[in-house]
Amino acid sequence: MRELEDGRARDAVTPVSALVEVSAAVVQLGEASIAGNTRRAYQGDLRSFVAWCASAGRPHLPASPQTVAEYLADRAGLLNTAGEWRYAPSTLARALAAINAAHAEQNLPLPGHSALVTRTLQGIRRDRQRPTRQADPLMLSDIQAVLDRIDVTTWPAGAAGVRDRLLLLLGWAGAFRRSELTDLRVEDVLRHREDGLHVRVRRSKTDQVGKGLIKAVPYGREPLTCGPCAWMRWLRILAAAEEGRSAVMRVLFTDDPAVHVCRSTLPALQGATPLLRRMHKSGLPTENALAAQSVNLIVKRRVTAVGFDPARYSAHSLRAGFVTEALRQGATTHAVMRQTGHRSAATVEIYARERDPLTGNAVTSLGL
Repeated sequence: MRELEDGRARDAVTPVSALVEVSAAVVQLGEASIAGNTRRAYQGDLRSFVAWCASAGRPHLPASPQTVAEYLADRAGLLNTAGEWRYAPSTLARALAAINAAHAEQNLPLPGHSALVTRTLQGIRRDRQRPTRQADPLMLSDIQAVLDRIDVTTWPAGAAGVRDRLLLLLGWAGAFRRSELTDLRVEDVLRHREDGLHVRVRRSKTDQVGKGLIKAVPYGREPLTCGPCAWMRWLRILAAAEEGRSAVMRVLFTDDPAVHVCRSTLPALQGATPLLRRMHKSGLPTENALAAQSVNLIVKRRVTAVGFDPARYSAHSLRAGFVTEALRQGATTHAVMRQTGHRSAATVEIYARERDPLTGNAVTSLGL
């Protein structure tokens, strides 16, 4: 044991080299119980915590409630270059969840359950709360304009365009989170004769144990906004890519985007492969799934093409757009939740308050 200057005993300090390199037991959190996107976020949170512990001379595993409380308070006081709080309370709450998860993996007491840490986080929420900045929703007319601007007939841009149309339509009509989109496999999407597409979400933010959810993406009146058509066209690209560039070019050059293809014969594909894939610089799809951040970048790039400010939009604009459009067209909260997978009606009501303030509002009947 070492002593602080005031004589208090300090916890035994793990060597810095051991702290900076997070052990496999800490970062490889139970894959069966934590969704991939959440696990990756936890790993980043844990690396930050371990590095802080190293600099402060504190053990990170197990970590005392005092250490965790001081870490949260320290992070809460940091500012970015614009003079704003660097970490939102929700980000710090996630970091605490990551720290608890790492301790649970090793059957250690959870420091986040202590009264000290609870009070610290409550104080941060009270004193450091900042307005949540939500991405603007892409309304139906917006998504139509974005889809219409995408090149799906030339080489090499057309192949990525076909993929992006599917991504945007699935994300919007299915109210998908970005991680749900990038986790989709070919076998997760089935065509139903009457309904359109049945899309299996294996695991999501609100379904960490993987019970699963089936979302429906109906046939569209117009080919431009027909999710099953976009899906079929992308499957054709994937199948052609197995034969090479010439085959993909042939698919692009012979397709008529103004014609429905949603009931055409399905190409044969390996079911366990990613549905939405990264593109090679040659213009061909790879065998690797898109990264979640790539969905953000695709949305920003595609909205920029129609003159929208990319800083105002993200992958969440698809999900938010579905919810907002549905509420404006008279859908009930329950009907919206059927598609989004929200567990709480209160969460959907936030969209109504923030993005649809006139629906059901008495001010519309005052004769102004």
